[in-house]
Amino acid sequence: MEDIVLALSVSFVAFLSTSIDNLFLLVTLSLHPKYGTGKVRAGYLLAIVLMLVVCVILAQSAQLMPTKLIPYIGLIPLGIGLYELYQLLFNKEDSSTIAHEGLTTGKGTVWAIAVIMLTHSWDSIGVLAPLFADTRTTLLPWMAVSVLTTGALLILTGQWAVSHPKTRQILAKVAPKILPFLLIGVGIYILTNTPTDVT
Repeated sequence: MEDIVLALSVSFVAFLSTSIDNLFLLVTLSLHPKYGTGKVRAGYLLAIVLMLVVCVILAQSAQLMPTKLIPYIGLIPLGIGLYELYQLLFNKEDSSTIAHEGLTTGKGTVWAIAVIMLTHSWDSIGVLAPLFADTRTTLLPWMAVSVLTTGALLILTGQWAVSHPKTRQILAKVAPKILPFLLIGVGIYILTNTPTDVT
């Protein structure tokens, strides 16, 4: 039972930490007349399902590696975290630019939203795939449920933030500052020996 709680907690934090930028996109897309709340919700959930499929495929491929090498996959989220920290310290990228790029590529369909959200989920894949590879197979369904639940919470938060401009501004400012440290933490978690590991 403790292993399940740990798997749920880690996958929740891992996905949430890499999805704050998607929350900003959710808010922006919901306000866009081309899309609307229903399409945004369905498109984002579809993107999460597709992302989980990609993560499981990558994780199963990694399982072919010698067991003692699997923890070193943690270097991927650790590297992403360090890169994000570098970007935070030396580059000032406006998150509104990312949202604008997503809007201009949209066609107003659920699939368009799914593609937009999926292309902005590379960091989630980079963190979850190694995490899945480092976790016992019996715990993966629990982790998938945790990710989907987190996605639903993000949708609800996004809809709430639509009616609160100040909240949207705070999320846009705070998210880039928190993300690198959470990614680095997930990387260290994978590199260390924990009860959920395949070893």
